[in-house]
Amino acid sequence: MRGALASTVAGSPVWAPRTRARLLRALGVRVHGSARVYPWIRFVGGVDHLEIGRGAFVNVNATIGANARIVIGDRVHLGPGVSLLPTSHDVGPREQRAGAPVSAPITIGDGAWLGAGVTVLGGVTIGAGSVIAAGALVSGDTQPDAVYGGVPARLIRRLDSSGTGPAPAPAEPTTAPAEPTTSTVE
Repeated sequence: MRGALASTVAGSPVWAPRTRARLLRALGVRVHGSARVYPWIRFVGGVDHLEIGRGAFVNVNATIGANARIVIGDRVHLGPGVSLLPTSHDVGPREQRAGAPVSAPITIGDGAWLGAGVTVLGGVTIGAGSVIAAGALVSGDTQPDAVYGGVPARLIRRLDSSGTGPAPAPAEPTTAPAEPTTSTVE
């Protein structure tokens, strides 16, 4: 019931972001400090497993799953349409491939920035200070202070404390080098 109230009442655009954060706190979300939560946040299930850190920014149309702890660290920024989905399914038999549900926590380290449309799956820890490019699917842990992008998300480059970082990391080869061919002309 609290998840439905959080999605409909607290998720409504009639509230200011900090008022919405206070409403979510009243419904059971652990919201710290000056977190700002924008409209149309949706909860898939309950709200009890969510913690939002100080100074965090949750943009419009966020989708928050249930059944496992989700921690959004201090000063984390989530772009529009970010999905944090801690629950999936085991692969079942042919008759029904979506087997038993499985859930694992999601942790987003302090200062991270997730671009628009990022999806984070259960069991993932996003390193502090990381940047996740728009549209990425994060299915594995990321290192701190690094840029990740793609489906699935892969390391693009490392960042230093100023955010500029060294040159981009070399791309991993996607195919094996071609074998030399020999041809005979008759």
